[in-house]
Amino acid sequence: MKNHSFSVKQVSALVVGTGISGLFTALKLAGAGVQTLLITKSALDESNSRYAQGGIAAVLPSNPDDSLDLHLQDTIRAGAGLCNEPSARSILAEGYASIEDLLFYGVPFDRNPDNQLALTREAAHSVQRILHAGGDATGHSVEMALIDKVRKNPLIEVMEYAQVVELLLADGVCQGCRAVDYHNHKEVVVYSPHTVLATGGIGRIYSHTTNPAIATGDGIALAAQAGTAIENMEFIQFHPTAFYADGQLHFLVSEALRGEGGLLRDGQGQLFAKKYHPDGELAPRDIVTRAIYAEMRASNLPYVYLDITHLPAETIEKRFPTILSSCLKFGVDIRKDWIPVAPAAHYLMGGITVDVEGKTTVPGLYSVGETAYTGLHGANRLASNSLLECVVLARRVSRYIEENPKALIAKDASISSGQYSYESQSAMFEALGKLHDLMWQQVGILRSGDGLKRALTELQILEAQVVANHWQQVIPVGFELMSQLKVARLIAQAALDRCESRGAHTRLDFPEPDSVLPMKTLSSATVGAAVP
Repeated sequence: MKNHSFSVKQVSALVVGTGISGLFTALKLAGAGVQTLLITKSALDESNSRYAQGGIAAVLPSNPDDSLDLHLQDTIRAGAGLCNEPSARSILAEGYASIEDLLFYGVPFDRNPDNQLALTREAAHSVQRILHAGGDATGHSVEMALIDKVRKNPLIEVMEYAQVVELLLADGVCQGCRAVDYHNHKEVVVYSPHTVLATGGIGRIYSHTTNPAIATGDGIALAAQAGTAIENMEFIQFHPTAFYADGQLHFLVSEALRGEGGLLRDGQGQLFAKKYHPDGELAPRDIVTRAIYAEMRASNLPYVYLDITHLPAETIEKRFPTILSSCLKFGVDIRKDWIPVAPAAHYLMGGITVDVEGKTTVPGLYSVGETAYTGLHGANRLASNSLLECVVLARRVSRYIEENPKALIAKDASISSGQYSYESQSAMFEALGKLHDLMWQQVGILRSGDGLKRALTELQILEAQVVANHWQQVIPVGFELMSQLKVARLIAQAALDRCESRGAHTRLDFPEPDSVLPMKTLSSATVGAAVP
């Protein structure tokens, strides 16, 4: 460990994270003349958003079959009773305006031969309302369009490979952050009256996930340490279909394949989805996930099959070019072969509690995207509502900041350099492996009280190991390990506290939903408490 010199920056707005929600927030702020610093712990173009294949759900005025009420109804039904209806209605109502913004920024949504925006259907949607780009490369298409605009905007400064390690507080007000530039081994203290967390999800705390390596829950851990309210962390969406090969899950296989007529088959080739729900392959994600998991256990196979071979080859080539190409690399031609798939951790429905403008319970601190909890998704997210929420909340946060300017905070000369190292150890990776396996086995698709208690005990032991070895000061691996442990404790404790099965949360010892619909807000003290 060694001390570093550090530099100090002052900006009107600070955005942490460069997925779609972070990029969009920065562009909107800059469009309003707000000087903005955009920080990412990786490269600018590496985020969860870029891997989103399916699309973005929105009610278009040109779609006579759809309405706000219908979209809300589908969202609430998928959310298993825990959606915040006023918040959900408010967010969904801003969907078309968000699409117009994305078109303005150059997002190349796919179009029909008559040049109308092309729409498709995904599971648990009543009608076609999913816009897509590049066939099955929506996230990548949106991300690249926004990055192009960010790079060209003189009011946006981008800081890559900088790990935010602390939120700065004064009298309970967030006034910026401390970050470590781990490529150049330098520290930066950033002062800002407005700090927006857009740090994405937490999928990497599970051994099987569709998320990239950066999805380690850092923003949620930082916010909880700063005293924000955290809600619904027990609700982790496990995507039903990730591609299986060579004993591993490699990438997401979009829900859109089932939306276009894809069929699920067991190891013997038999259809099974309708045994579990009348809507079969188009049932909500949590139901399809448990159905696949049950079939895998019954057959003692690590996968089932997704079959789209009945679709015309040209349709598959045009609609799913990314998935076709990815599967071909493993010798699977989805035009004629069934696709081996299995569930994987995918999306966090809970997160940092925010209001409809993205404000957290800590003044000066905001959150957008998967990091935030708005109440839209309830206990199970409706497919393609996530990108919609990203853009809507980013619009609102930027609008609030624009309308509520604050003076820059004076530099605090009392802040000193921290002690950080950059040399990871094999023992850290062993601890990460233990954490990921523990979460998959005890806090995964099926849970029990005994298993959750064992998980919490093991998590405390692992956290004590990190603290004893000062691994949390090793950037970025050790810090990410500690972030994952903090988030894992929040998830496991919330899952233990919710004594029912609802949406994506299934308790074997409490298999029925609780009619009282308990809604709990977790105290951040759970994260910040000393390790015994």
